[in-house]
Order: sequence, then C-alpha cells, then structure tokens
Amino acid sequence: MSLNVLLVDDDEIFILLSKKIMARSDFHQSPLSFENGQVALQYFEEHYSSEDSHAIFLDINMPVLNGWEFLNEIKRFANPKNTFVIMVSSSTDQSDIDKASSNAFVIQFLSKPLMPDQFMLLKKLPQFSQFYPAI
Repeated sequence: MSLNVLLVDDDEIFILLSKKIMARSDFHQSPLSFENGQVALQYFEEHYSSEDSHAIFLDINMPVLNGWEFLNEIKRFANPKNTFVIMVSSSTDQSDIDKASSNAFVIQFLSKPLMPDQFMLLKKLPQFSQFYPAI
C-alpha cells in the first residue's frame, strides 16, 4: 500500500511552497498538483485505487470546480477509509470549518499558509501512521 498525495489549489505560489515544505517535512517527496477541482477530479477518478491511501490537500475557493463540489463528486467512487482530505483555506469562516468537519472524507481543516509543524502533526494521525512508523 502506498500513499498518493494530491495538492488541489489555483494558487501557483501556494502549490510551490507547499511542495517544498512537504518534502522537507518528509511527508511526501512528489505530490501531484492540480490548478482546479475539475482537473484533479478527472485524474483522481482515473487513478483511484482502493488498495492505496490518498491524501488530498484541497482548497475551498477555486474556479471551474471548487472544493465543496470536488468532495461531492468523489462520493461516487472513493472511500473515506482510504481517502483523506485536508481542507486548506485562507477562510477562517466557522461555517466552512463546520461544513468540512461534517464531511466523511475530511480529516483536518488547515489555514494557509501550510507550515512544517502542520505536516509533523498530520504524520501522527492514525490515517497516516503506517507510512511514518518512527514518529
């Protein structure tokens, strides 16, 4: 079983910085990135495997297909037992946090920008413990 990591955000700077921090934190060395939810959804649906685990860092506000729409669409084929969504947003709106918390796929809601300590905490979550046993 492997861990596939997707970054879904329309902000190129956020993607670039997140990839660097993710690699330096030893969370994942080569996450895939997508500029909107539609492109990510097409890729994920074609490459989804119930044999693997999938971590998706998902922005809320994006053109074409936003984060909420993406979450609605993956219900058709993905399983929350191996698909772990981390909502990442500049929004601190409590309604967004509550909506994310009520979704079976969402395991965390993080504020931008992502920081190394956030990846260290994520690695300690039960969903990822098999990939980071030394922690």
